[in-house]
Amino acid sequence: MGEALQDLSDYLLLEQCRLDNVKAFDVLFDRYSKRLYNYALNYLQDKDTAEEIMMDLMVWIWEKRQQLDPEVKLAPYLFRAIKNAVIKAMSKKSFTTVPIEQVYDDESLTTAAADTKINCHEITQVYLEKLDELSQQRRRVFKMSRHEQLSHAEIAKELNLSLFTVKNHIKASLTHFRQHLKDYADITMLLLFYISMM
Repeated sequence: MGEALQDLSDYLLLEQCRLDNVKAFDVLFDRYSKRLYNYALNYLQDKDTAEEIMMDLMVWIWEKRQQLDPEVKLAPYLFRAIKNAVIKAMSKKSFTTVPIEQVYDDESLTTAAADTKINCHEITQVYLEKLDELSQQRRRVFKMSRHEQLSHAEIAKELNLSLFTVKNHIKASLTHFRQHLKDYADITMLLLFYISMM
């Protein structure tokens, strides 16, 4: 079954992993490791941390192969997991890169950190509210693009839509968010980080 493994779906490869087939896991690793690494690197800008996060996630998948839901859609699952790991790494980095003496010298840093935490939560809540305002199909297309990291072509194929329609839905969704989130000072950070990573 060696060569045929490359052609198997994620679902069937996970079934093989549950049977302790290491070669099946190798195929999944080759299929997703580079994409997950690039995803993490894009936000962290740190090759070592991005690689560590990706490796930890893939090792965890192997270790938990027996407990994973048999019906899990692996790609969205992996990208949600890497997103959470990236956010965790970024929050750690933001606190560890500031020299301790600077924290004591500048009280505004403590206030800024607290404000950022509140602002992140607030932005997330507003984003989710505005997401619900989209039409059902537009919301589904946008979530498949930004939450599940599917390409326009993959979305078009799965939903039986034209590529043009998919692009229009995403463009209209982004316009919707920009209009309703314009009161937030750092709209670029919002659109590139929170919306694209959720």
